[in-house]
Amino acid sequence: MKRLWAALAAAVLLLGTSLAEDLSQADLIEEIDLPEAGETLLATDVEYFTPNEINGHSCDHLPCFWNLPMGQMDEEAIWKVLTQPVTVLKGAQREQIRVRKDPDASCEEFVGVVTCASQCVHVLERGEEWTQIEAYSSCEEDSTVKVWALPFRGWVKTSLLEEKEVDQTYGLVIDKLQQRLYVFKEGKLLSTLLCSTGFPRADTPFAETPAGEFLIVSWTGGFWAGELFCDMGMRINSGILIHEVPCLFETNKTTGAEERNYRRCERYLGEKASHGCIRVQRRSTPEGISISWLWKNLHKTPCTKVIIWDEIGRVLDYPNDNLELYWNPNGGKMYHSQPTCSEVKDKFEPMTAFLYNELEEKPYKNLTRCPACAPQLRRSEIDTVNEKNNREAK
Repeated sequence: MKRLWAALAAAVLLLGTSLAEDLSQADLIEEIDLPEAGETLLATDVEYFTPNEINGHSCDHLPCFWNLPMGQMDEEAIWKVLTQPVTVLKGAQREQIRVRKDPDASCEEFVGVVTCASQCVHVLERGEEWTQIEAYSSCEEDSTVKVWALPFRGWVKTSLLEEKEVDQTYGLVIDKLQQRLYVFKEGKLLSTLLCSTGFPRADTPFAETPAGEFLIVSWTGGFWAGELFCDMGMRINSGILIHEVPCLFETNKTTGAEERNYRRCERYLGEKASHGCIRVQRRSTPEGISISWLWKNLHKTPCTKVIIWDEIGRVLDYPNDNLELYWNPNGGKMYHSQPTCSEVKDKFEPMTAFLYNELEEKPYKNLTRCPACAPQLRRSEIDTVNEKNNREAK
């Protein structure tokens, strides 16, 4: 924004002193249509919806995930939800409960699946024997219930319900539309990380990552997914983990040492790409946050809560033209969200600013997005996100 003020000041001087005296600071602000206080310049939803509004339901629970506008970065509202106690179903971490359409043990029609211990349920009507709940279905590949990551309402035995407190220091929000993971600490947004949630295909609908509220219930560590190695896995929903972006192990031809190669999967951070897990960037943000930081710092008792926003019914708008981006004109090949970044050597910082509406012009049009500081998508990439976002609530 300093560049805009400098340009305006120069224009005023050219027009003459008398005209300059007639133009107040307020006039200048109105002329360039600066955002109001608290208004973000980043890409946001065209219109905000709560899960309840998308699903055609309502409740008077406040604060509540189901009444939280998805995509709206209201730190106070998000933090209230992140720190609220939750209700889960009793059972082992990988055990799943089929939820009945009617409150009757003889009912064989199931409307969804809930994972025990980690997946939080929305209690709608509690009875002595049966309770009506709401959640996003967590059906897995071999499930007899074919409701893939969609919201549902149904009945479970009241004896299965268990109340749990959650961590009051940290909380995570994952936005499936923007493919970003937001780290909150003590009521404030601490940092933004790139991630990849599930990428379902026609023959793999179970790969979609369910939305909702979850608890990080165990630190499971590294595991193999075919030839890919996924490190620092933290379980949030049966087979769904938050983990480092996968790598391949390759032998260095010069030293003979075995090394990790992240190129195959790292380039897809910021878009859907996984089999259901949440892949998270390994590179540190300007605030020093990465998957390694999450692994070492998130609290285990009580569990850290994770909110996952769905993309159903949402449309992403472009960032403001006046949003400042940054690059290193001395050979830099990436554009950044901040003037300093872990991917840039100190001698080139602070980097040079330019505006978002210049991103398709020379010398910026060939710059790639930084994999560390989560800069905004190009307009064409936002168009692609919206075109691919064709999921619907049933």
